[in-house]
Amino acid sequence: MKKQSLFIRGTLFAAILTGLFFALYKSGISVSDLSPQLILELAHNNLTIVILIMMLLMLLQNLFTFIPLILVITINIALFGFWRGYFFSTFSSVIGSTSIFISIRYFFANLITSEKLKKYEQKINQNSFLFVLSGRILPFLPTNLINIVSGLSKMKISYFISATTIGNMIYGLVLASISFGIISVSQQYRQLFYVIIAIAAIIVAVRFIKKQRTSSI
Repeated sequence: MKKQSLFIRGTLFAAILTGLFFALYKSGISVSDLSPQLILELAHNNLTIVILIMMLLMLLQNLFTFIPLILVITINIALFGFWRGYFFSTFSSVIGSTSIFISIRYFFANLITSEKLKKYEQKINQNSFLFVLSGRILPFLPTNLINIVSGLSKMKISYFISATTIGNMIYGLVLASISFGIISVSQQYRQLFYVIIAIAAIIVAVRFIKKQRTSSI
């Protein structure tokens, strides 16, 4: 019964992905075509439609890595300005990541059955917050893989969202600064970057100390 249910959910998930690919194919738009001007043309200069298109792009970026994150952030900055584009990119990336996380958890909740996968899952669960946070700040794993692996584990969604938000704020600011060409020019932006890093470091330190105390009891 579980295998049948998993098969049905897997088929539905595959159908959704196929639909997205088909829609992209029929649109005739490639990644190299993406630009602020194209987004405005598609939206007919309607702000609401622009926001929806960019939200969809960020969702696709979290699902398929062929869309560079820096490209989406650059377009957002060109459309909304540096700070609005940066914060909108952070917000939409968290929404996109969380959507993939929830989708994977719902569709493939019973996928982990082998002992090797369970051991891997246990390792993630022990350091779930740090796993996601480090993966966002230091992209040693593709974004979609972090979302998928986290969804397959028993990681709390609150840990996933908080780690993703902090990590994306830090990494997103670096990419936004690079795309805007100001990382070494504006002292104001560097100070904010240091503040965000300090906040992230404090949160990680507190969680580590709490974990050490718990394990020693």
